[in-house]
Amino acid sequence: MNIMKHIIRVSFLLLSIVPCSKLIAQQQQPEVIARINPPAPDMSGIAVTSDNRVFLGFPRHADNHQSFALAELVKGKPVPFPDAAYVYPSTKAFKEWLVSPHGLYMDKNDVLWVLDDGKRDGIKEIPEGAAKVVALDSRTKKILHTLVIPKPVLSDDAHYNDLRVDLSHGAKGTVYIANSGFGERYSLLIIDVATGKTREVLLNHYSTSPEPGFMGFLEGKPLTYSFKEQTFPSGGIDGLALSPDSKTLYWTAITGRKMYSLPTETLSNPATSIQQLSDSVKYEGEHPACDGLAEDEKGNIYFGAFEQQALVQRTADGKFHLLAHDKDNFVWPDGLAYRNGYLYVTLGQWNRLPSYNKGKDLRKPPYLVERIKVNAN
Repeated sequence: MNIMKHIIRVSFLLLSIVPCSKLIAQQQQPEVIARINPPAPDMSGIAVTSDNRVFLGFPRHADNHQSFALAELVKGKPVPFPDAAYVYPSTKAFKEWLVSPHGLYMDKNDVLWVLDDGKRDGIKEIPEGAAKVVALDSRTKKILHTLVIPKPVLSDDAHYNDLRVDLSHGAKGTVYIANSGFGERYSLLIIDVATGKTREVLLNHYSTSPEPGFMGFLEGKPLTYSFKEQTFPSGGIDGLALSPDSKTLYWTAITGRKMYSLPTETLSNPATSIQQLSDSVKYEGEHPACDGLAEDEKGNIYFGAFEQQALVQRTADGKFHLLAHDKDNFVWPDGLAYRNGYLYVTLGQWNRLPSYNKGKDLRKPPYLVERIKVNAN
């Protein structure tokens, strides 16, 4: 009888160990491509060209730094892009320089689209002209578009966090912007590139708002979401992803685990009513709690799972795969970008900011930028 129990127990252990071994074998070893040290600021957004040039955004909403706000990685070092005059603090009109770039997106023509949330730490107001979308030709450094988010759409309570550019709708394309909210204002913005006309939709809709009662683990600590007493980065709609055919926009809330989508034909049409948009929102299932998203040409969507300190892939058929886990270095995976078989990630340690830790800055530079090889198939 004792022998039989032993055999059963060993068999159970083997069944448990084998899948774990396979899981470990399938993970890729991350490659550090940059170590950002002070006085250089902390980074957030990331975008990569077809020939693997890497661009980073350095927002000022959490730290009103006096350094560059946008840079290209050159031999692992950030170099102001397109030039210093455009990315350092300036006395020029806010429309003429980058105030606080957050989300970055590289389109199929290697045009770099920069979402400037316009917010500076310690300053409540977001002046008109500060919040905008700028399109830069990555090859020539020429500014192709400057799309200012105008009043009354512009709100001091908004946090323009991530963007996607749909070149299949509109004469020159359509921009979708996630407003995760500095205040309790959560929405999706839509800008027609040709005309600059801007609409705000799904304002405080269930799909764009933080999930009530959200509880998450940050570096092993259970934390409960509270708008009034925030202990970790939180808010509404944050990560965006666009399907390979540009027919579907996906989004997630930074404080939540549910993914939603809408057809871009519906979103981009200004004749679509608020009610029609609300009724058309599709629930796409749960996902790891995350900040930014990335997508590839096969319809896979990538998540930076901040609770598990991992990078996760969701295939087009809705299945999830662990790509990499690193409890030491994957501290708040933030911006993600996919290009040429690699997933890139910025690790800004944002949950360690003083505002979430009783005034103590717990970040430990350098701030890492990493990439891993992934199987897009």
